[in-house]
Amino acid sequence: MKRTCFCTAGILLGALLSGCDGTSDTPLQGEKKLPRQEIALGAIKAEQMVPVQLDGRQRFLLASERRGLLLLDWGGDTLAAQAGNLEQLAAQEQADGSVLVAAYSDAQAQISLYRIRQPSSGEGPAIQYLGSRSDLPPQSALCFSRQGNHTQLFAIGEDGLGHEYLIKPGIRQWALIEVRSLYFGEQVNACAVDVITQRLLISQPPLGVISLNADAEKDEERKLLISTAQLGEDFGGLWVEPATNHMWLTAGDQLQRYDLQAADAGPQWRIHIAQAHNPVSLALLDGSLLVLDNDRDALLYFDASPPLSGLREAPSGTGVVAARIPARAQTQPVVSAGDAADDPAIWVNPEAPENSLIFGTDKKRGLNVYDLSGRLVQHFAVGRVNNVDIRPITHPRYRALAAASNRTTPGVDLFAIDRSGRVEHLGLRSVSLQDPYGLCLYRNGNDLLAWVSDKVGALHQMKIQVPEDGQNWQLHQSARLDVGSQVEGCVVDDENARLFFGEEDLGVWRLDLDAFDAGGARPQLVAEADGENLVADVEGLGLYRAGDSGYLVVSSQGNDSYALYSRDGNEFIGNFRLGLNIHAGIDASSETDGLAVTSANLGAEYPQGLLVVQDGRNRMPDAAQNFKLVSWQDIREALALPDTNEP
Repeated sequence: MKRTCFCTAGILLGALLSGCDGTSDTPLQGEKKLPRQEIALGAIKAEQMVPVQLDGRQRFLLASERRGLLLLDWGGDTLAAQAGNLEQLAAQEQADGSVLVAAYSDAQAQISLYRIRQPSSGEGPAIQYLGSRSDLPPQSALCFSRQGNHTQLFAIGEDGLGHEYLIKPGIRQWALIEVRSLYFGEQVNACAVDVITQRLLISQPPLGVISLNADAEKDEERKLLISTAQLGEDFGGLWVEPATNHMWLTAGDQLQRYDLQAADAGPQWRIHIAQAHNPVSLALLDGSLLVLDNDRDALLYFDASPPLSGLREAPSGTGVVAARIPARAQTQPVVSAGDAADDPAIWVNPEAPENSLIFGTDKKRGLNVYDLSGRLVQHFAVGRVNNVDIRPITHPRYRALAAASNRTTPGVDLFAIDRSGRVEHLGLRSVSLQDPYGLCLYRNGNDLLAWVSDKVGALHQMKIQVPEDGQNWQLHQSARLDVGSQVEGCVVDDENARLFFGEEDLGVWRLDLDAFDAGGARPQLVAEADGENLVADVEGLGLYRAGDSGYLVVSSQGNDSYALYSRDGNEFIGNFRLGLNIHAGIDASSETDGLAVTSANLGAEYPQGLLVVQDGRNRMPDAAQNFKLVSWQDIREALALPDTNEP
């Protein structure tokens, strides 16, 4: 092992301090903060320092342009090294005591992954190469994030284009799978992730320190945390204390500490060092502030042992989430960009269930039809269709009908599924609504009815009549139900004559249709948007029928989850989210609008039924919105539901 040069604080005092330059502007406990010691690194061109714990011991990693990846102990001993030419570095401690490292080399134009572990044999730490992603432009910042059971890496280029990668372990090589792209503009020089709040912090001297959501399934919510006017033009070196509300950064000849909950109030504490120094990385460990001086190729230690105030626990978040369930498949993205995919419906092929179809609206363009693998098999460019629903019918030519609300020409489009499984557009019938929005179908004996919501706040019941030729079908309004505010999602339990509809800000209402037809029923609020079990906006609704029982499934858009209720809506069963399917390359879901569910056995992937949900953010990589396909068997097992496979 190579021993680096070492000298004490007394030798450095004259070089580092001049007058009050070494005193804290706002010293904790009124103490003067002085440098304690220095570790000279030699002419290695150290670019970045990251502190780590390896098997419970404090260590630090260096990115060196001349020596590559270096693992050092606090005395300056080199414990392990990986030759190379490195400019950027990120590290994340693992549950097994090892350390995962990402390192960028400009000479190779690649990000490489390594694992450092302490062998059980008692030998020194070993650095293991895991994999890489090549052909990358120059990178200016790397930082890890842990979301659920998965690790993500944020990499930001000198051109201001950032990427979030999912780290996928492999038998031979690990992979970096692109999740999404992020644009920041130029001159980003550092990043860090606050693991408690899951916020990504970006140091960008033209602007300041920027904060945004690290979770790709949430809105970015970018905020200017600290402006350049507060920091000056030369700052970076972000480091977040793991268990507190505090962030450290370098700013010119200062080392500053901020309370992340009140960053605009200025630094809580800071120390000046001589202007001849160029601090680029820092971290607080064991009462010492460790700083990498880029100009001097040295590590500086400062006595900085403030009490770690503001200890915090991970926020409970909004809503109670029982499980994360991966989707088995996903549809091709819709053609339209932005908020486009909206509502699905499932047609169960009675003769060949594995050949069943998924209908999905592109509310900027038309209706898509997919097979169970998610492949687009038909598209109908009929305008801004919003919601769609399907019912089987008895007809000489058709097996089922699908109806969709259309906002381009206010009306209802009708589609028929013929005996071969092909879909045919039967045309549009206009309606006297200002903005047709939600839609669900209802079979009452031999009658086929549609409930259509107007965005201004009412539900309208309409009767659909289809002659044998299918061409001159009729649509007649038969009833109206006034609602206090906006309704989109709705579903009808045909067997029990119950209409469920979601008033987006309030919750799910149930209407007894037989009593309503008799003129004596009003809706009942059965599932309130209470901010826990169900979080507004309340969007898609679906009914899983299992004999006389079953479940009402509701999109709880406010916390990106799905709430499960008893079939009558009276009893809350549980919540779940859709998580990553890292093996199939399918991202999680968020901001779900519409959903559909069936209990029919659709084959090996969906033996107990299928749930289809709209995904408001389609990642891995960024793409237009689509629909995710979830096996009900996975939901049942995750929520410990009774085993049933009744159609």
